[in-house]
Amino acid sequence: MSDSALPKLEVADIIQALDGVCNSKVDTTGSTKPLLECVVSGVLRGAAVLLGTDGSQVRDTEEYVALIKKLIANDIVVLAIGYPVQVALDAGLIAAEAKELCGAGLKRVCELAQIPPVLPLGGLENVGNVVTIATALCNDSGLTVPQLPVVGCDAAGVTAQAVELGNTFAGLGVDTFIGIMPYEGTLEEVFAASGLKNGPDATQTISADLDELSDALIADIEKKRAAIAI
Repeated sequence: MSDSALPKLEVADIIQALDGVCNSKVDTTGSTKPLLECVVSGVLRGAAVLLGTDGSQVRDTEEYVALIKKLIANDIVVLAIGYPVQVALDAGLIAAEAKELCGAGLKRVCELAQIPPVLPLGGLENVGNVVTIATALCNDSGLTVPQLPVVGCDAAGVTAQAVELGNTFAGLGVDTFIGIMPYEGTLEEVFAASGLKNGPDATQTISADLDELSDALIADIEKKRAAIAI
């Protein structure tokens, strides 16, 4: 499936759906505040933006699916862009029934908002929507992007585009996690050779083990939560 044919939710669609988790008589609707309330209360731990190009030739799809399932089981909502949309679609994770694979908090959000745990944002040409969502979250919360319990992840392997995306996310202040293939030499040498660079307020983590990478991603979200005392 080409990127242009991937299922896609607009930012407005997501915000409207999340109004379903709030009390319309007392809560603010039409903003990211319902999502923020879910995060602050701990119902949701945070969000992971999964993005990248077709990694089917370099990464076992089952590993990728296992990473996504681990995230949603830990109450982390997933925003997918590009290849991860196809992976999640094929695995049935962009379906209402996927709520049964979620932690109790994310499952409840899925039920109330009538959304799947993996929200498809279409092809990579829509990556700017992540900036739109992050900006809205900052405006509604008073936090900066590096403070948000949000991470980026490209689990399919380091390609030139993955490096560009990783560096862009890190530059914006989003900690990013990159899956790489088995390597020789030290991790520091592999990082340097890849062209990946940390941002002024964000780091990039690489690992050939996607289970290890998902653990690091979850720990990063929890660290960010602790830093803002939620």
